[in-house]
Amino acid sequence: MAYIEIVPEDRAGGKLAELYRRFGNPDGTVDNVLRVHSLNPESLEAHCAVYVQSMHRPGPLSRAEREIVGVVVSVINGCGYCRDHHASGLERLLPDDRKAVAAQVKVGDWSGLSPRERSMSEYAAKLTRNPASMTRSDVDTLRDAGLTDREVLDVAQAAAYFAYANRIVLGLGAELEEGGIGQWPENA
Repeated sequence: MAYIEIVPEDRAGGKLAELYRRFGNPDGTVDNVLRVHSLNPESLEAHCAVYVQSMHRPGPLSRAEREIVGVVVSVINGCGYCRDHHASGLERLLPDDRKAVAAQVKVGDWSGLSPRERSMSEYAAKLTRNPASMTRSDVDTLRDAGLTDREVLDVAQAAAYFAYANRIVLGLGAELEEGGIGQWPENA
């Protein structure tokens, strides 16, 4: 399940129990990416705050665009947990005629992406692989693809969140949940 001790839902008390209820799945389970924080509820709360801001709060990027960035970063980082979770989320968000795109992105194939989505993916990939090499021209390329500066900020934030989440998952050995991939609560 993980390389460190995890407090299961049935043994959680106080703030941890409240956070498990708040950020858990509708069926009462909690995804392992969150459970690995159980020894430090404040880190669980901080992780969720960044996740919700990066991926769920209203903004100019669609949820699907944010998920594409997350899957791209997770593929590059070799994080199967986040890749699988977020490719599944991407598939749910895409219209029927584009659902195959989720499976493509999951294996590193960007051929089904729109030019806008591809530019975001290229930016996120470069930021993931070699962050010190980023330049103004990388942002200009996104602007040329039609993104506003706020959208550029949101792409960078989504990519940075997944860099963090991938390292939490990989560094602490969080494994995919038995019985399928969890669902983030609708009211996140």
